[in-house]
Amino acid sequence: MTAIGEFLEENGEKVFLVVYFAVMVIVAGPLFLSLGEAWQASDIVRPAILALNPLVGVTLEQFSALMFGLYLGLLVLVTLDPKKRVQGILLWLGTVSALVALLSIGLFIPNIDFAANIVWVLAGFVGGGLVGGGPKLLEVRTASALEFRRSATILFYLISAIVVGGLIEYHVNFPQFLQVSAETVRIVPPSPTVSVEWASIGVNTLMAAVFVVTLRRFVTYDAEENFFVLGPQGSGKSLFLVGKYLAALDDAVGREADTPLNPSSDLMELVGSLDAASKDTGWKLDATGQTDVEDLNFNFVDGRVFPKNIQLSSLDYAGEYLERLPNALMSPDDEIDNSTLRLLAQRVRDANTLILIIDVERYHNNEPLEIEPYFDILDVASNKDVLLVATKCDILAEEFRDKQALEAHQYFDEFQEFVSETLIENNQTVRTLVQDTSGSKIHPVYYQTTTDENGERVPMRDRNGNVMTVGFDELLEKMG
Repeated sequence: MTAIGEFLEENGEKVFLVVYFAVMVIVAGPLFLSLGEAWQASDIVRPAILALNPLVGVTLEQFSALMFGLYLGLLVLVTLDPKKRVQGILLWLGTVSALVALLSIGLFIPNIDFAANIVWVLAGFVGGGLVGGGPKLLEVRTASALEFRRSATILFYLISAIVVGGLIEYHVNFPQFLQVSAETVRIVPPSPTVSVEWASIGVNTLMAAVFVVTLRRFVTYDAEENFFVLGPQGSGKSLFLVGKYLAALDDAVGREADTPLNPSSDLMELVGSLDAASKDTGWKLDATGQTDVEDLNFNFVDGRVFPKNIQLSSLDYAGEYLERLPNALMSPDDEIDNSTLRLLAQRVRDANTLILIIDVERYHNNEPLEIEPYFDILDVASNKDVLLVATKCDILAEEFRDKQALEAHQYFDEFQEFVSETLIENNQTVRTLVQDTSGSKIHPVYYQTTTDENGERVPMRDRNGNVMTVGFDELLEKMG
């Protein structure tokens, strides 16, 4: 990974915050100045709104006050949403910038008597709150998060319609089709003449596109990542998935309002098996049976500035299926007799990121890693992102401490480099795998362990009887 890539990975949210701030404050002003000029010369939207007065008795001033109240109601809900609070604040700044731009050409604020039209503003505000999901504020939430998705979505389409419609009105001169007076509305046979104003069309289109795309990112709640874990028999897939869940559980502590983790029952059975109070208790997790398939999934929220929901899901399956998976991926579903293998193939196809497990215990014991099927899988399932994860790295953590006098959990970046260099330099299969995945870094994870009287490695536990993990928090950030 390049230095720029590493910087963006570590500081991505801060960079996006600066970019979004620039778009909302710098772009919104000149963009809405152009939209204001489009309103003044409007051939379609302005006559249609003016027609409301003779038709239903709603003046332009009242309509503007109503829509402004609706906008404020939606924006307040977005700002109250814990996952969209920063985006809401940026939208407030963008709103102020847009209003100042319109004010400079005598539009909107100078033309509305807010005191006389307070009822219309309040009606719009209440309406925006109701349609945007405001009643959720009065509900008792248990298994659902406080999110105002509908409010964010309506706000996106409302602003996008204004931007796109205004851009068209600014650069396209349409024939007049409505003639509006104080008391009547008359349809005028339109002239077939349509002309285009090409001046500054490129700049305005670019500003509108940047603004709408940024706004779209504002209303996105769910990440698009879909992960699937692959590993040979006994490589620690089950413990890896449990470790990811425990890391997400720790991360959820202290968040103001979050998405419940909603773990699957199969996952909680694994967690319960591991979560023994006795310090002398071992792993208590058996290898997955050849006919057993367990659905392991949970939700977590990634990011502090721009949080987004991520669902991590995988199937805990017998490692023996790994060798048969490449052929299954090349076969139509109706030609795969084994239902478990068919399900695994489908989940691999659906995933956009594959997590490939490397068993460090096998490496340490000079046993075959049995990761050769990865190469065929990557050839068949192309266009997948790949994360290389080394499990059971407590063995290398001890070696790291002996050689460099450093604790792996305190100097994790250095430990990650140590693990990558050790595996790449001493195992040609791993070296080739790293090369075939564009130099992907190997991410180490492990449970802190000790040895019992029989010389077996057992998990170390804190005073509350909980296992202690290393590397899973960093992996969650990377996966986000």
